[in-house]
Amino acid sequence: MYLFWWIAYIVPLLMILAGCVGVRYRSLQRKLTEEQQAFANRQLRHMLWQFGMVFAALAFMVMRTVRLVPLGIQHWIAYGIVFLEILGVLLTVIPVERAIRAQFDDENNAEGDLNEN
Repeated sequence: MYLFWWIAYIVPLLMILAGCVGVRYRSLQRKLTEEQQAFANRQLRHMLWQFGMVFAALAFMVMRTVRLVPLGIQHWIAYGIVFLEILGVLLTVIPVERAIRAQFDDENNAEGDLNEN
């Protein structure tokens, strides 16, 4: 049972390493200013580190839960976990974009309100 479950820990380990080493965020929707880029990089590193820890804990809990299931089914469950982890990595773009929008659009709106008065 334990010999093949290491694959469920590859993606979380890479996420934690990327969060600690420092990755750069690349927005597909718009060009970011220096301040926005620094904010997005911090957000992405923070989320990767957190999600990596959560995915590792979830993989461990699932592994312990299905230990009495036949080995063939355990393989499919492990592959499903890896697929969901990769999907989670790809979807971290959404909360980073929302955080950028919330942080900087509110500042732009507040500056616009001050200029109107």
